[in-house]
Amino acid sequence: MKNELELLVALQKRDFALDKLREKSVELPQQMGSNDSALVSQRANLEDAKNNVKRLQLSKKEKELELSTKENDIKKHNMELNTIKSNDTYKALLSEINTAKLSVSAIEDDILNIMEGIEKESKRVKEEEAKLKAEETQLAAKNVQLKSELDSFMAELAKLEVEREEFAKQIPNDLLSSYEGIRASRQGIAIVPLEGENCGGCGMNLRAQNINDIIKGQEVVCCDSCQRILYRPNEPQVEKK
Repeated sequence: MKNELELLVALQKRDFALDKLREKSVELPQQMGSNDSALVSQRANLEDAKNNVKRLQLSKKEKELELSTKENDIKKHNMELNTIKSNDTYKALLSEINTAKLSVSAIEDDILNIMEGIEKESKRVKEEEAKLKAEETQLAAKNVQLKSELDSFMAELAKLEVEREEFAKQIPNDLLSSYEGIRASRQGIAIVPLEGENCGGCGMNLRAQNINDIIKGQEVVCCDSCQRILYRPNEPQVEKK
């Protein structure tokens, strides 16, 4: 039984190594996904700039249409001035013309401001496009590197899993089954050393009979509290997670 417990300790060390590789094999794809999501903000900035350009261009067209209407009104009223005989009507029409001219001036100013806005946002579009392209290039390189690391981890993981299965064949099936069941329910730690009179897993004080049985090493002894398998180490204690 002592030899079998030593095999379990060695198996657990292999399983610890496999667990770390499995964690890494999950972390790397997540990191790649995180890299891709980092582009969302940059794409949003670019889309915002493009939408601003469209909005300003539409506003410019509306102002140009309004300007054309006002200019046509002025032309029409100027022609009407030649046909007006009433002095009061003439003055009223002249006032309308002057008001229209003021509106034309204000609309022209608005159009100039809008054109400046279009120029500014168009420049921003180019800047955001350049930033996005640079980030896409940078993240693509990072993802290639991460993919290479992932492939390497997966190859190592597959190799160690095969080696682990071969190694586990040395352990009796019933003991191996108990080990794997405990490991699944105890955060990957199924076998722990005796530490003085305590369980090396949960710290529970052990009964004298259990301690004697562990020291003899002739049967499997489990902690009454955490149910982990206990052993008496002859070498440095098993690595803990």
